[in-house]
Amino acid sequence: MQIKLHKLVAGIAAFAAVLAVGVSLNTTTANAAGKKVADISQYQGNINWKKASQDLKYAIIRVQHGSKGDAGYMVDSKRNVNANGAYKYGVPFGQYMFAEFTSVKDAQQEAKDFYKRSNKHTKFFVLDEEKRMPSAKGKEQTYVNAWLKTMRGLTDKPLIMYAGEYYANAHNLNFDKFDGTWIAKYSSVKPQVSGTSVDLWQYTSTGRVSGISGNVDLNKVLDSAAVNKWFSGKTTTDKASYYTSMTDVSGIKTKKTVYEYKSTSFAKNKRSTKVTAGQKLAVKAITKNSKNAYRFQLTNGKYVTANKAYVSTY
Repeated sequence: MQIKLHKLVAGIAAFAAVLAVGVSLNTTTANAAGKKVADISQYQGNINWKKASQDLKYAIIRVQHGSKGDAGYMVDSKRNVNANGAYKYGVPFGQYMFAEFTSVKDAQQEAKDFYKRSNKHTKFFVLDEEKRMPSAKGKEQTYVNAWLKTMRGLTDKPLIMYAGEYYANAHNLNFDKFDGTWIAKYSSVKPQVSGTSVDLWQYTSTGRVSGISGNVDLNKVLDSAAVNKWFSGKTTTDKASYYTSMTDVSGIKTKKTVYEYKSTSFAKNKRSTKVTAGQKLAVKAITKNSKNAYRFQLTNGKYVTANKAYVSTY
C-alpha cells in the first residue's frame, strides 16, 4: 500500500508496498482462521485484529518509508500496534520497508534502521524496491545488493524482495540471492518477471478484510511451498530439502534461476551456464558432494542443484 500507489515511469501505476512490523507481546501460537494475505500499514487506521484474524491467513506489515532526509520519510505510526495485534490473535506476519535509496551508504543505513525497528516475532523481512530516487547515481541493483548484504549480516530470517512487474523488468532487478519474490500487478493476468519465478502476487489495492475499514492490498500465493516457508519462521540456515533418487525422474524443471556447474562443489570458478526459471533440463544421474548436498548431473555432464526449492522433477 505505501503512499497509495506510486506511479512508475510513463504513467504506469506503481504498486503499493507492504509489510509487517511488530513488537513482542503475548505468546499466542495459533494460526489465523482465514485465507487472505493482506498488506497492512498505518493507512488502515485502527484495526480490529480479533475480527481480522478470522479473515486473514497471513499479514504483511509496514515498518518504514525511506530514511531521514527523504521527502517521503516516515516511520509507520501503527507498526507496533499492528504487530502486537497480529501476534495476539495468531496471524503470522512479516515486515517490510519501502526503499528510497540514494547511495550504497544510504541503503546500508536503511537496512540497519529497519532491522532495529523490527519485531522479534516477525517471520521474515521484505525490501520494497519500487522507486528510483532522482539523486541516485549508481545502478539500482548496486543499492539492492548493499541492502541485502547488510541484512544478511543482521539476521538469518528469510529476505524477500517486492517490486512492481514493470519496475522489476525496467531496472533488470536480480532476485537470485533473495529467499523469495513478491510482485505487484493489478490485473487478472499473473505477473511475469524476467529471470525469476513469482512466489506472491499483489493483485489488487481495493480488497476488503473483516475488522478493517476501507481498502486493503490483497495478494495471491503462486508458490505455496515457498510462501508458507516464509511464514513458518524457518531460517535461511535450515537444512535444505533435496531430491536424493533418480526413481521416476526423466527430467527437471527450474522453479527459480539456477546455474550449471562443472563440478559438484559449486565453486564460483566452476560456474557455467545461467538457467532461468521455467526451463526443462535433461538429467542422467544424481550425486552428492563432500558436504552432503545433492546435485543432478545433466546429460551435458554439468551439475545443477537438487534442492526442491529450486527445481522440480517430472
